[in-house]
Amino acid sequence: MTIKIVAILMVSAVLLSLPSALAGCACSAGGTWDPYAFLNYNPLQGASPTAEGRSAVVQDDYRSDDFPNGDILRPMPSVSSSDTVLEISEEENSSDGAYVNGALRLSRRSLVNQNGTFKSPDEIASALGSIGVVNSDRIVVYGDDLGAAALGFFALRQVGHRDVGLLDGGVERWRSLGLPVQSAPSVREESVYIPHKQDLVASYDYVMSGEAQIVDARPFRDFGISRIPGAIHIDSERVRDGDRIADNETLMGLFAPLQRDRPVAVYSENPDQASIVWFALQLMGYNATIYSWSDWVSHSTAVTQTAPGALGHSSVAGSDPGSGSRYRKLGR
Repeated sequence: MTIKIVAILMVSAVLLSLPSALAGCACSAGGTWDPYAFLNYNPLQGASPTAEGRSAVVQDDYRSDDFPNGDILRPMPSVSSSDTVLEISEEENSSDGAYVNGALRLSRRSLVNQNGTFKSPDEIASALGSIGVVNSDRIVVYGDDLGAAALGFFALRQVGHRDVGLLDGGVERWRSLGLPVQSAPSVREESVYIPHKQDLVASYDYVMSGEAQIVDARPFRDFGISRIPGAIHIDSERVRDGDRIADNETLMGLFAPLQRDRPVAVYSENPDQASIVWFALQLMGYNATIYSWSDWVSHSTAVTQTAPGALGHSSVAGSDPGSGSRYRKLGR
């Protein structure tokens, strides 16, 4: 009888130890790590699971809930092995030897031309296929800078990839949360990516039609020298908070001059700047496109400012000077 009781107690002890043993294992039946187990374990900082099921080290603010269209902003602890992570960078070693665990690298040069215009959807699809991305991937994109990340997000939307989110921060913040990194990007076999083209790049005729509100994402000094008549200035630097998009309250203030029920076209000679503002507009629920400043210049031989200062008028060479519009500096 005593032997039976001892045996029962031993079996019970083994069964009770299974949950904690499994929680420390980063494996699953399918051969990939379990995101919950992964986030509950940090060998570098010795974090222990909390009641919420996440390590105290990786407690993120999950601020995506604060935005009207917050689904496109991915909190870092929500990323798992089922996601395809893309790092957008200019140079292969731009991440200082650290990549988000499992990340593929996509060259920024494969997304934009030298004159600042975007590559065609077919060219972007070819670049995605070359690193093994497929249409069914659930993608999380980040970059060596927020501008590169936003550019990558825009390019993915150009080819019609719907299941994509922007990582809420860069690789340094990822590391600061105790999440795993690797010294080189991951590599996949090439694939065939089929684009489903989206009309996200505004044309000259569209901008001239007056249908859209025009936003200039360049620094104010460039806006003061030359701009598209009627444009509202929203410097891309004011839309960011380091390597993250600014918070909801800040964006609401910056976008207050815009009508939410009218489309917006954002332009800059730097596609990264335009992409940051475009992404922020998407996050806040606006219908936005991107327009290229170089395309405007190619159609308009000169855009001149007739009066300097905090308030003034602008006109396009060859147009009626009276058609210029007043502007004001925003975001202060």
